[in-house]
Amino acid sequence: MTATLDAFLEGEYVGRFHENDTGSVDFVYDESAPATPISLSLPRDRPATRSAAGHFLENLLPDHAATRARLANAYGARSVNTFDLLAKSGGDIAGGLVLVSEGVTFDLGQRELNPANERDVAARIAAIKRDPDAWAPADGPARFSLGGTQGKFALALIDNDWYWSNATVPSTHILKPARPSFRGLEAAETASLRLVNLIGLHAPVASVLAAKDQTTYIIERFDRDATGPVATRLHVEDLAQASATSPDNKYGMTALQTLALLATVDTDHHLAHTFIQQLAFNTMVGNADAHAKNYSLLLRPAGITLSPMYDVVPVGLYPEYNQNLAMEISGAQHPQAVDAHHWRKLATKASLDPDEVVALVVDVATGIAEHADTAYLALDDDQQIYLRDQLLRNTEKLTAGQL
Repeated sequence: MTATLDAFLEGEYVGRFHENDTGSVDFVYDESAPATPISLSLPRDRPATRSAAGHFLENLLPDHAATRARLANAYGARSVNTFDLLAKSGGDIAGGLVLVSEGVTFDLGQRELNPANERDVAARIAAIKRDPDAWAPADGPARFSLGGTQGKFALALIDNDWYWSNATVPSTHILKPARPSFRGLEAAETASLRLVNLIGLHAPVASVLAAKDQTTYIIERFDRDATGPVATRLHVEDLAQASATSPDNKYGMTALQTLALLATVDTDHHLAHTFIQQLAFNTMVGNADAHAKNYSLLLRPAGITLSPMYDVVPVGLYPEYNQNLAMEISGAQHPQAVDAHHWRKLATKASLDPDEVVALVVDVATGIAEHADTAYLALDDDQQIYLRDQLLRNTEKLTAGQL
């Protein structure tokens, strides 16, 4: 039996996903769909690869099978099949799409407002801290899906009150409660995004939210326009979706492959240069976990841009995690090993100007080094000292003679 999902982009019908009996998935654009594709992997002017549509959808769901099973139970999905899950949870997902079963309609003029009071929010935070797979309560009105592995949930802020998100009420914030064993994680990620902005790159507003006796990291969504009474969706995709990469292979996408993908739509190297800056920042702060799903593209009628930075965690604080860079730089696997030679080699292989690339990287390094003493003051003293020393160590090869 064929399964289908109708896709609405920023409120307008754009096409349909089909899954046939063999599990193969495709996407067919509606004739009235705008020229901008919903994914670089699903172009308007030529056939997509066989796996592109399926991987695009899979990347909208949590990575872990246990989390998907919990969502299926919470939302009353028939199974953990991607189509079954998204039919129930695709009302509020990453980017500008809303996905619904064939024939299902939704009216943005009729908002389904379900308040989330402070007690509700605290209960969600506590549940995820106890059980990282408990993303949604079985008895709640929330209808959202988020990718990744860390427990998280979505909320919509309307007139200074929180609401559960759905097809008619786009979420405005993502909340990621840290496991209690990861001391300082919420403050460390918040501080990292503030550092991004301090050095002149771009990141959304993030903070540590307190609800009753609970705390959580919270970040404003960059794929939402919150200027109106209710937010509107903006379309975005991560690099795994853009490259038709399965979430299981998100660590397999290299920096060089990323630059090659960007080159297909990057006429003036603006995307490449922005990616280099983001990659350099993640490398120097020791965010070894910056894989393909931690970089995104905004697909807008006016053009394609790199999204602001997100998921920036100085992984060195948690030695139980792999400290090798998810995207190594020309063979260098550790942040402290990367110098100008590695960036020049990457630039040359990507057909970029090595001097321009090194200049961009040096600017990032200089900015980080200038703020190393104050970047992480919200953390405990020992963590502050560790991260200050790490920032200086990881930037010194590039800032020598620059400060």
